[in-house]
Amino acid sequence: MSLIRVPYPRDPERRRAVFGRVARLLMQHGTYEGTPDRGVFQGATPIGKFAGSYRALDRTGELEIELTTKPLLVSTSHVEGELRKLMA
Repeated sequence: MSLIRVPYPRDPERRRAVFGRVARLLMQHGTYEGTPDRGVFQGATPIGKFAGSYRALDRTGELEIELTTKPLLVSTSHVEGELRKLMA
């Protein structure tokens, strides 16, 4: 299990826009259930499965992602870096 925190917009419209972009990408490889504020996700890539949960931390302006499953060959820091790119 890994815990990642990345910047996340506090403004509801910007948050929905970022969430929509990430959700469309996720749907190419898996599924999610939730809202822009919290939920769960799962999926698979050619190198392994991934799963976890997420929740918005309004006080800090961050999104907290708990990875419960990830491909063994992919480091948590690599996942965090890719998430930061998506959120930008």
